[in-house]
Order: sequence, then C-alpha cells, then structure tokens
Amino acid sequence: MLDYISLNAGLIGLIFFFVFFITVTLWTFRPAAKESYEKHALIPLEENE
Repeated sequence: MLDYISLNAGLIGLIFFFVFFITVTLWTFRPAAKESYEKHALIPLEENE
C-alpha cells in the first residue's frame, strides 16, 4: 500500500487538490450565499459612525 502511494503521490495530490478546488468553487457560487455577498460588498460604502 505504501509503495502504491509513493509511486502515485503526484496523481493523488492532483486529484485531491482538484476536488478541493471544485468544492470551494461550488461553495462560493451557491445560490444561498448571494445575499451575504451583496451585503458584504456594500461595507466599503457605508459611513463610519
């Protein structure tokens, strides 16, 4: 098992980071987050009191 992992470490790492990237991308663009992102986008325009 350790031999298989060491021989294919590059491929395993590529697959891991690709799955991670797709997960983060889908999480970022989910429809439920739109309201939160729009609220955060207006923070620089708000007056400080």
